[in-house]
Amino acid sequence: MNNSDSSSRGKNEGQFSEVDIVEQPTRHVMQPSKTQPAVLLKLALFQLFGTAVFSIVMLACFDAREALSALFGGAIVIIGSLYSAGRLFSTKQNAVAAEMLIRFYVSVVLKFIFTLAMMVICLIVLKVSLLPFIIAYLISAVVINWLVLLVPSKLDMVEPRSEDHDVFG
Repeated sequence: MNNSDSSSRGKNEGQFSEVDIVEQPTRHVMQPSKTQPAVLLKLALFQLFGTAVFSIVMLACFDAREALSALFGGAIVIIGSLYSAGRLFSTKQNAVAAEMLIRFYVSVVLKFIFTLAMMVICLIVLKVSLLPFIIAYLISAVVINWLVLLVPSKLDMVEPRSEDHDVFG
């Protein structure tokens, strides 16, 4: 018997060298939770707070037209966020992945159409002041979304289960 036959037979019998052992990355398995809607509600509340503060600043520095313009700009983002959250968490937890992905894409397209329609209505029909409107929209849509990512949530503090660390068990 040649040397390669003995080494392959040895591996089949459960003998591995150090080179053959490959470490698998540790996986954290999170159980489905109903706390995610609370995170999105927190986002909407932060957006509401940011919009209100910016609107009050506009009222103090300028007049009611600029304050209302800022309020409308932020309200579009808040309503769009709440709509997306409602559609996202109204799906069944055990739905097929393809159905969930299609539902997600449809909700993004509907949110975009809603946002565009509300912007057109605010700019053309209500004749809001453009600069406070756009600044409030960007504060709510971009800045507050980034800031909320920095706030730790209960989901960030999930301790991995002890069996997740056992690579060979």
